[in-house]
Amino acid sequence: MRIVGGTHRGRLLKRVDKITTRETADMVKVAVFNMLGSQLTGRVLDLFAGSGSYGFESLSRGAFEAYFVDVDKDAVKTIKDNAHVLGFLGQSMIYNQDYMQFMDGLNHSILFDYVFLDPPYEKKIYMDVIKKLKPNLAENAYVICESEKKLILPDEIEGIIKIKDKTYGIKRISIYKVL
Repeated sequence: MRIVGGTHRGRLLKRVDKITTRETADMVKVAVFNMLGSQLTGRVLDLFAGSGSYGFESLSRGAFEAYFVDVDKDAVKTIKDNAHVLGFLGQSMIYNQDYMQFMDGLNHSILFDYVFLDPPYEKKIYMDVIKKLKPNLAENAYVICESEKKLILPDEIEGIIKIKDKTYGIKRISIYKVL
């Protein structure tokens, strides 16, 4: 697993060595960032972060700050290791918390421009998370959902519109935009 674009293109990322963590393939990451555009600006939330792949890719492509949230302590250690190796510690806010605990503690003055949601597939919580995060989404923010192929998310969630929906092998990527 590696960074596929931006200033750190080609750099390898440490993986979480657990069966409960599902890493995003480079091919899928390339497709997601092609849909978003090569340059990112703003603040990123990588919820259910795992190794932090989406957040670090975003920082490499120009995001100024990334929030990484994962309940698994081994995943959080991996995120810290990757942030250190890549030189992104100063731009990385790392939380070892359950996603609901993190969202409940969010200050509404923190606005995210990009939110990556890649929860365990058995947790079909995308709509609930998007609704809960709505006050923390910046104008024109994107919410990127990675799910199993057979899960088709609605075209609109609380006024946030699905603008892309593509499948890649066993995965589905649904991209929403705040309009």
